[in-house]
Amino acid sequence: MKIGLVGAAHWASEIHAPGLAGDPDVTFVGVWARDRGKATALADTHMVEAFDNFDELLDEVDAVSFAVAPGAQATLAKRAAERGKHVLLEKPIALNLGDGIALNDAILNSGVRSVVFLTRLFHPRLRSQLASAAQAHGLMHGRVRIVANSMRVSSPYNNSQWRHDPHAALWDLGPHALSVLQSVLGGISEVCAKFDAKGHVLLFARHKGGATSYSELALTALDADLASDTAFVGSEGKVELPQIDMINGGAAEAYREAIRQLVSGKEEKPYCDATYGLQLLRLMAECDEQLRIPNSHRASTLTLGGTDYGHHAG
Repeated sequence: MKIGLVGAAHWASEIHAPGLAGDPDVTFVGVWARDRGKATALADTHMVEAFDNFDELLDEVDAVSFAVAPGAQATLAKRAAERGKHVLLEKPIALNLGDGIALNDAILNSGVRSVVFLTRLFHPRLRSQLASAAQAHGLMHGRVRIVANSMRVSSPYNNSQWRHDPHAALWDLGPHALSVLQSVLGGISEVCAKFDAKGHVLLFARHKGGATSYSELALTALDADLASDTAFVGSEGKVELPQIDMINGGAAEAYREAIRQLVSGKEEKPYCDATYGLQLLRLMAECDEQLRIPNSHRASTLTLGGTDYGHHAG
């Protein structure tokens, strides 16, 4: 499959480009980005073409991998789908529900394939562990904590403008947390979002089968508060997922699996297509709206009882 890359910043250069260049089933055609200098440098590294405009890239490929801000991705990926190109998307698929719906409709109407790259669902070891947890009996509560400081200290993401939004932890990390929780506990029927005293985003969810879950998300946490863990508890005990170093190889390994799913077209679990990405986007949009309501004005809407994961969202 001939695939082009849109984007030339850190994630594109560290994950997307090497993954495309190293896949035996992919012909890495070239790169287009708004920053022509970065696109040229990245293309030269992998001895592919740097395209002057997006439509010229589309003329030469079967599929496009996106490593750009969500707002730009939604518009560009819709154009790609309308041109009959398969799309490999980042999360969230858009930053507002209207753009996400338009993108998903374009993909469905054109009949192209789509994959949403969620590192935790595509990493082989985590995927195996999540599948086992989903088959475990009696798991009724889940917790995911992704408490990071990437936007407080010097990092490759400091120039990412959309991550400077006060709600960025929700949009950036929420899809990871909720997709993991849903893969084990089932779909979410009710969700509540609030900020805690530290400015971290807290998500409380009730799942369709009756299970409950809790997520804590942050991009500007203090060093003392940093955390990354996932666990599920129930009548037969506790399941803790292994921690994967996504920075040093884990994300690259997961991306190779996402490419494989796009190229093969097989609906293997997890099949994270744009329709699933839109389902996550709906949850993000609902949570974003709730975060705009001051805690003092918020009605108590969801109580999660039982175990040490019980929290009150009022």
